[in-house]
Amino acid sequence: MIESNKIDDLIATYCDNLSGLNEGLDPEVLGYWYKRIEDKSKNMCDKELGGKIKFSQNRLLWMKFDIHISKRAVPLVLQSIRDFIPLMPFSTSLYFEKVYQLIMDEYNMELI
Repeated sequence: MIESNKIDDLIATYCDNLSGLNEGLDPEVLGYWYKRIEDKSKNMCDKELGGKIKFSQNRLLWMKFDIHISKRAVPLVLQSIRDFIPLMPFSTSLYFEKVYQLIMDEYNMELI
């Protein structure tokens, strides 16, 4: 009988963690989270402002998403992204951290 040791267990854990990293960057997974963020943001505001929040996936470049947000709706969208990040797979959460930062940078440039 082969004895299990801590190093083998550690390596197996790392392999399991690394094998799942690419799954979160699938266009379908990203589209799912964009839709959830869009729906939650629209539910947090009135109907008029909700109509000015729209995410759309490019049909030729599946990893590209167009984000159209009213300036008044930006804080709501950012809050929705923050709420969902802990629920996302690791690579998806890194992707949306960057989306969050890009939206924040653009929003802050408009204020200057």
